[in-house]
Amino acid sequence: MSDAAQDAGSWVTVPFTVHKEESGLRLDRFLALRLRKRSRSELQRLIAEGSVFLRGRPAKAAARIVPGETVSLRYPRREEPPCPHASLPVLYEDEDLLAISKPAGILSHPTDRTVLNTATAILKSQFPALALRLAHRLDRDTSGVLLLAKNAEAAKRLQRDFLRRRVQKEYLAVVGGRVPFKRLVVDLPIGREGLGIHVRQVVGKGAPAQTEFVRLAASQAHSLLLALPKTGRLHQIRCHLAFLGFPLLNERLYGEDGGKLFLAELGAVREPSSPRQMLHAHRLSLRHPMTGRDLSIEAPIPDDFQAVLAEHRIP
Repeated sequence: MSDAAQDAGSWVTVPFTVHKEESGLRLDRFLALRLRKRSRSELQRLIAEGSVFLRGRPAKAAARIVPGETVSLRYPRREEPPCPHASLPVLYEDEDLLAISKPAGILSHPTDRTVLNTATAILKSQFPALALRLAHRLDRDTSGVLLLAKNAEAAKRLQRDFLRRRVQKEYLAVVGGRVPFKRLVVDLPIGREGLGIHVRQVVGKGAPAQTEFVRLAASQAHSLLLALPKTGRLHQIRCHLAFLGFPLLNERLYGEDGGKLFLAELGAVREPSSPRQMLHAHRLSLRHPMTGRDLSIEAPIPDDFQAVLAEHRIP
């Protein structure tokens, strides 16, 4: 590998597309709106250091932007810790499909910041002869069934079935509070909260989203729910639960939303007492994309999830 390639690999570049409503803004003002957790002075320092590019060149803070062009922020790639998993448990395998049990704490696929601690990277080492393709994704801290295709045709058909909502997903979720419903369908759209770098979603705008919740068990202060997403929006279950006022235990992104519904009936303080967000992709039910036979693939409930159920005395 050349020195130039090595140097390129040591940097991460994050692009931001300029939208119509941002036309004419100064570059530093544009970045301040997109990166709200960074101060204006910090952003101006990054610009002065040559870490912000506009029209292919290092930009100046006073530069004016126009719709459609791209502003790029470059920063050093952080060194990744070693991956704690040498392999992943196989739940189902045939000549077309592979289903594994993804542990919490790893991403489904690589990003600009994380390469090694991902399910696809581990599987590439575990199955070096296979060209696996993800059929769907799970959040970093969500455990459970992750389905992959072994060939292009199976991947194409699986993608079609997911888009047409022919795959039934069943999640287990532990939330704070004794939920007042036995069954509830939340039918509210979900979309990105803003234009910044963060992926936080918000209920009430965006694409249609529907989730059915069923209370399986409850103590006075916590509930175990079955979540059945009818659509596949980013963070859908997490957003809908936070909107109801019952965020997942140890929910870091949406746990402070409060609740628009049922707050009067909560009756308990929600505390993040679990090691990670308590969401587990328990089962996938589908028709095999190549053979047409029915499949039901289940991931055992992980030890940390069972420990939380026992700790909070949820039957």
